[in-house]
Formats: sequence, structure tokens, C-alpha cells
Amino acid sequence: MKKWYLLWAFVCLAACSDGADDALLAQATPAGAMTPSADCAVIESGNWQAWVDKMPGPDAKPTLHVTGEVVLPTPGYEITWTMGALDRRQPPAQRLKVSTTPPDGMVAQVITTVAVSYAVESPITEYRAVIVGCGDNTLATIADVTVVQ
Repeated sequence: MKKWYLLWAFVCLAACSDGADDALLAQATPAGAMTPSADCAVIESGNWQAWVDKMPGPDAKPTLHVTGEVVLPTPGYEITWTMGALDRRQPPAQRLKVSTTPPDGMVAQVITTVAVSYAVESPITEYRAVIVGCGDNTLATIADVTVVQ
């Protein structure tokens, strides 16, 4: 019976918060880190690379490769990629979107770094940049997109 009262007291205190905790969280968030949202669970990202593979061979087609690392609040997230728009400059910049789907059921509350990668055939053999987004955030702008021949 006492546990119920403690839980109720905790809920009441949390509901009465004046937002001071949000200010402390903002101060404690490292530079370059993001606050996870319903649209994007990524806390932080890094080690982004992009290249176009133009290696010759039978049935070989140019392929855009993008790799990086994202930090998520728990293990088990499903990561999906979506192609976005190209801009009109020459060479163009390619937009990509990362989406996160939380795991089902109970999982350990452990911040987890996950390697992510994406590869897609590309009619374009040279890019000015690749811009990786998640929700309303830009995770990376990769300006050095090399061509492997």
C-alpha cells in the first residue's frame, strides 16, 4: 500500500514541475547533441562518410554509399532510409532521411551507438554533398563525397 502512495507523490511532483529541469537538461546537453523526439530518436551522430562506387565490371552501375554512427536511447531501434530530393546545382547535393522505429516490448535503458549504412544505385556519378536528416534535424552534411573508380 505504501508503494502506491510513493508513486502518486512522484507523479504529482513531476506534474508540478516549473520547467527548471528542462533548463538543466539544455545546459547538460553536449554541443552537437540533439534531444530525441517522436520523429527522431537520435541523440547524437558522427563518423559520416559518403562515396560513389564507379568500379567497372559486368553489370556494374554507379552506387552511392553513405555510412555513419547514430546514438539511440535504447538498443533495438529499426533504422530505415528514404531518398530525398536533389538540388539543381551541378554537381547536386542529395538529401537522405533516416527514420527510427522504437523496439517492441521492454528493453534495457542503455544509450546505444549503432553503425548505419545505405547504398543505392545512382545515375549521378558526382555529388557536391550528401545531407542526412532525421525528423526536423540535420544529422550531417557530408561535403567530401569521393568517387571510387
